[in-house]
This record gives sequence, structure tokens and C-alpha cells, in this order.
Amino acid sequence: MSEIEFDPEVFLIEEEIFNLLASTPMFVGRDPMFIKILGLFMTRKYLTQKTLQRITGLSAGKISEEVNEMLQMGLIEKADISKKGKIIYSANSAGLMLLKFSKSIVNRMVKWEKEIKEMKLELETNKELLENENGYTRILELYSYFLDAVKKYRKSFEAIDDEIKASN
Repeated sequence: MSEIEFDPEVFLIEEEIFNLLASTPMFVGRDPMFIKILGLFMTRKYLTQKTLQRITGLSAGKISEEVNEMLQMGLIEKADISKKGKIIYSANSAGLMLLKFSKSIVNRMVKWEKEIKEMKLELETNKELLENENGYTRILELYSYFLDAVKKYRKSFEAIDDEIKASN
């Protein structure tokens, strides 16, 4: 697999994609370089860390960090190793990448369920001691709201998982 040379107008389109991704709630709080690299995989499909470094101007360490995170999240995978020993990474379709990213967000929310249940139980157990404290009722309501949301996230997680499995 050799690197494809792109027309300069492609860079303008890529920039629009980066800006669109960065403006969506899904990517709030994400490092802009993560979004840029994700966008590059969406538009170019096959990339090496060296190519990413050349395109973005980022250090090899930062590229490695972002690529490893994307590998862990299942957004990209190792596709091949060049004759020179460079790893070529690939991405699935943009839609599948976004589904996998959504899954990682939902997964983070679901991981908090046990801790939130324990905190809510502790509040309920100590109700007599705490119920007159400022904010007790509101905090209890927030825990209940969060736990209800986690149930919905879990259903979303299962639906996203089904879509990802169906696409493979």
C-alpha cells in the first residue's frame, strides 16, 4: 500500500470535516488533534505515523499517543507493515468509526453505574443524619437521574454493539 497524493482542494475539504467534527457535542472536551487525526483517517483510510506527523506537524510522541488511543478504542487497526517496517494503520468507514467512538462514550458512562449506586445507597442509609443538610434531596435526585440515564445508555450501548457487529 503506497501513500496517495491528494489534490490541494482535498485539504480544504478535510479542514471542513475537522471543523464539523469539533463542533459536534460528541467531541466536546476532546483534544483538537485527536479530532484532526480521526478526520484524516476518515478521509484517507490508510496512514502511517510518519505521514500523520508530516500532515499535522505534531511530534512523533503525540502522534503515537493519539494512534494508540484510537487503536485501544477500536477506531483504527494495524493494516499492514511496509517493506521498511513502518506500520500502516487503517480505518473503517466514517460512519463505523463514529459508531465505535459513540460506543466508547457510552461505555465510560456505564462504568460509573456501580459507584453511583453505592453513593446513592449511602445517602439513603444515612437519610436521618443527612436529610436536613442543604442539597441532600437534590443530590439524591441527581443520582436517581444519572442511574436512569445509565440504563438508557446501556440500551444504546447494546444497539451500537449490534450495529458494529453487523457491519463486520
